Order: sequence, then structure tokens, then C-alpha cells
Amino acid sequence: MIKLRDMFRKELACDANERSGAWDGALSDSHTLLTSGLIAGTKVATEIGWRDVEALQAGDKVLTFDDGLQTVRKVSRRWTYQEPHLTPEEFWPLDVPEGALGNRTGLILLPDQPVMMESDSSEATFGDPFTLIPARALEGYKGIDRLCADIPVEVVALHFDTEQVVFGNIGALFYCPAKGGASDACVAPRYEALPLTLSRMFVAALAQQGADGGVTMRRPEMPSQTQSTVV
Repeated sequence: MIKLRDMFRKELACDANERSGAWDGALSDSHTLLTSGLIAGTKVATEIGWRDVEALQAGDKVLTFDDGLQTVRKVSRRWTYQEPHLTPEEFWPLDVPEGALGNRTGLILLPDQPVMMESDSSEATFGDPFTLIPARALEGYKGIDRLCADIPVEVVALHFDTEQVVFGNIGALFYCPAKGGASDACVAPRYEALPLTLSRMFVAALAQQGADGGVTMRRPEMPSQTQSTVV
């Protein structure tokens, strides 16, 4: 079993206990988890090239899938897996090998982080070649597997004026919420992820057909003067 600590070669910026917690769900009164957001170290396409998501600040411009460069309005930073021994396997992150989702480098995803996939079957079924699914549905697809959550990791959420999908690790596509949150009671959601059961059926169909879930996705068109920049 590969462990999360084996995937990180640099020290964490600070003690996880120094950061306030946030959660999607709680395991107990004293242990909470984040199951979506981008893990520190994920590269995001910006106006000055590929940058670590944890280096971004409000006011930076990020390249989005549908709307080109958009300004980051807020950056949320939290920690998860602060008590690894209490984390059930269903909440462990996923190790995504190079190329599995169109990503040119390996990456780690939290289980409920929405990921955009491209396929002919999606277009035939839903009328759109792009489908948003939770990352946990990808377990077993193209070598994607769970990582033992044995150390705390920093999780970053980028917020924009409206919901956006951003490029990560030079090819993969990830959902990011609007500044006010992932949804607004007065505004219809711009992007909706498939339920987990349907997502797993969709991924199984991709695997059976030998379909490509990301490699043929639209590549980000970086500003020409900084196309190869990584910060």
C-alpha cells in the first residue's frame, strides 16, 4: 500500500494544527475531514504559467476551461487528515498516474473533488462530451488507486465570481466554486456533478470501451511569453 507521505518530498509549510479546520463531513466531534479541494502541490494554469495552487492569492488570474483568464476572488486554505489513524479508507485520497486524466505529471485528488472527463459516450448519453464526476468514482480506472492517508496535507480552494473549471497538472480539469460557495439558492448551478452511482457506471463504460477520459481534452492555451513557466 502506497502511503501519502511517500508522495511528498518537501516538508509541510507549517504544523497542520496551526490552521483552522473545515469539513464536508465529520467522523467525530474532534475529527473532521475535507474531501474536496486541491491538494498543495497541484499545478494550476495561470496568466504567468503553471504554478503551485498554494502559491496563488486573491487577485491572481487563472486560466479556466470556459471563460479564459479569470480573477481569483478568494483562496481558502485548510488542512485535512490531521488525525490519520481515524480516517476510514473510503475518505483516503486517490493517486492519479501520469496521463490517466490527461495530466502530464502524477497528482493526488481528494475523493469528492469534481473532475471533468471527456468522452464520446458522454456526448451520446448527456448531449455534452464533458461530464463532471467525483474523483472517488475513478478508483481502478487507468491505474488510479487509493493512497493511505498517513500525514496531514494542506488543501486549497480557489473561488471565482462564478463557478469555474480550471486546468491542473498540465491537462486535467477540476471544478472550483464561486466566491459565495459551491452553490447559491438564487442561482442555478453552472456545473453539476453526476451522482456517485451514475459516475461509476460512466467510468466503467469508459474502461470497457477503451475510451479516453482525458487525454484528448482541450489543452490550455497559455500566454505565449510564459508558456513553459512553472513557479
